[in-house]
Amino acid sequence: MDNLSDAADLGRGVIDKPRPAGQNPPLETGFPAMLDLYEKYGLKITHFVEGWNGEAHPDIVADIVQRGHTLGMHGWVHEKWSELAADEERRLAQKATEKLEQAAGVRPQAFRAPGGKRTPQTTAILSELGYRIDASEPEQPGELQISQLSETLWNVPYKRVCVDATHWLWDKQPVAAVAEQWQELLRETREQDHYLIFVWHPHVMGIEPAYLELGDAILDQVCSDEAYQVLTLEELLVGHQA
Repeated sequence: MDNLSDAADLGRGVIDKPRPAGQNPPLETGFPAMLDLYEKYGLKITHFVEGWNGEAHPDIVADIVQRGHTLGMHGWVHEKWSELAADEERRLAQKATEKLEQAAGVRPQAFRAPGGKRTPQTTAILSELGYRIDASEPEQPGELQISQLSETLWNVPYKRVCVDATHWLWDKQPVAAVAEQWQELLRETREQDHYLIFVWHPHVMGIEPAYLELGDAILDQVCSDEAYQVLTLEELLVGHQA
């Protein structure tokens, strides 16, 4: 899961201050709905959170970890990460990491670049900060493979087709078409004994009942079939290294 609260809208300049209580559907409706969905199936996920939330919503960030989910860093306020100068990228990465650690009591081990694109310096910066996973970028054509970026950092790519925003914020696809695509990918994953990463957002899937219903159906499908196992990204990496 990616994003939390108003960080991205603040970063894009859509708003100039956090929304007041009662006027923040992604945080007050979408986020709890997604947590309830994972709780329904007893699942633990990796949630990529902007570092700003460590200051603005430390109790919520802490609760994510207390529920058993793992915490990933997703920039400071969802900057266009690939456009950052090296010094600014290092400053924001360090600041976001420290604020999330202060709030949650644990240091994030995974990173996903806002916008899904890294810079030439990202690997070195993440390695310096102790990260183990960079889940920033979609797969290269025809190749969904975990690969080593540095002595301590691993690249864990995803399929863009598995991102809810791809279908419903950008392409405006009907739910039935998305369901068909995701179910076909699940069948392929089972047959190939491979992994598949879904990237879901509280402000997309969490606030639209039809989208949330599809998420429920996908989780029901994988949790009722012993061929599947649901893992955090950290657990996926451990399994890959074993």
